[in-house]
Amino acid sequence: MQRQNGPDWKEANLALQQIMNDYAGPRGRSETLLNAGSNYLKNLKKKAVETLTAGNAHTLMRSIETLDLMECAEVILLTAAERKETRGKHVRLDYPFTNPLLTDKFLTIRKQTGRVHMDWRDRI
Repeated sequence: MQRQNGPDWKEANLALQQIMNDYAGPRGRSETLLNAGSNYLKNLKKKAVETLTAGNAHTLMRSIETLDLMECAEVILLTAAERKETRGKHVRLDYPFTNPLLTDKFLTIRKQTGRVHMDWRDRI
């Protein structure tokens, strides 16, 4: 059954962009900002799943794409919080220095059974 009322994908996408810019943007990140961004994203995703409407195949595709972008944003916020250093364009206001112990490490991520798993591994 198709929903007749509710926001469309454009509103959800714009809200997602705003969250990512404000809480994980290029001006800098901190644990406080990243946690707040994760909470806002969680609420946005819940509301989007409950209320997004799609009147045709094109808007359905865009709605699904927006929900997928929310999944990617969740992982970005979590991994940015895990990386407790400043390196390149990843600027942590609460960790202003580069951690030399992480120079030869990669942070790998995967989503399994609905949960995000992160592991540090050595560069090969």
